[in-house]
Amino acid sequence: MQQSELDGRAVVLTGGASGIGLALSRALRRLGCSVVDLDRTDGTGEGAEDDGPGRLLRVRGDVTDPEANESAVALALREFGRLDAFIGNAGVHDGGAAVTDLTPTQVRDLGRRVLDVNVVGYMVGACAAAEAVAQAGGTMVFTLSDASYVVSGNGAGLAYAASKHAALGVVRSLAAQLAPRVRVNAVAPGGVPTGLSSLTPESGEQKVYGDVDAVVRQIRSLNPLGTVLSPEDLVGHYLYLLTGQSRGLTGAVLRPDGGLSVA
Repeated sequence: MQQSELDGRAVVLTGGASGIGLALSRALRRLGCSVVDLDRTDGTGEGAEDDGPGRLLRVRGDVTDPEANESAVALALREFGRLDAFIGNAGVHDGGAAVTDLTPTQVRDLGRRVLDVNVVGYMVGACAAAEAVAQAGGTMVFTLSDASYVVSGNGAGLAYAASKHAALGVVRSLAAQLAPRVRVNAVAPGGVPTGLSSLTPESGEQKVYGDVDAVVRQIRSLNPLGTVLSPEDLVGHYLYLLTGQSRGLTGAVLRPDGGLSVA
């Protein structure tokens, strides 16, 4: 990956305060990209502005809020003069909740929030960024999941699996609607321990991966390659989709899932 390919580009990224988003933000800035991160928090204090030659600006807000997304795009245009890419990455889990574990009211409430963040958030962000990215002849990249394809054995509950299947439809629809000016692709990791939050009816929001060692053992046992990827391991997939090396791809999904697709 040559630095010159991304040097000077401007990116709006959602969910850049932790996990995959943080690893990606750091990598982009090391390559000379300037990043606007839309997230509800500043994370753990990581991802400081001096991580690379590219600048980091933050917009605090909910990804489902149209004004927050519009503010992130406007900030990129004002400070960087352009917007080359939108990366939809923010997401929330459902704690693996099965329909048999919930009441109808809980299913409604949990489903609404998970789909709101994981699906509507992507749609709103893409809408806010579309014209600016099109003017730059740029790209959009979204974070999907093995749960966009696999519905059992991966810890995904009803709401999360539904949301990630729906997000796959968002990617494909955007790819069709925004061609030829914007390419739209996705990365669908499988079993990556991150700071992803989970919503549960009983305890509200909590981290999905509490016992990381146990999760790592489980992930390793499930996929044919026996791999457990870190957020940093995934960065190259996103960078590939952001550059001209992938200029023939739109509506495509890269699946670094250890081979779950053939399991």
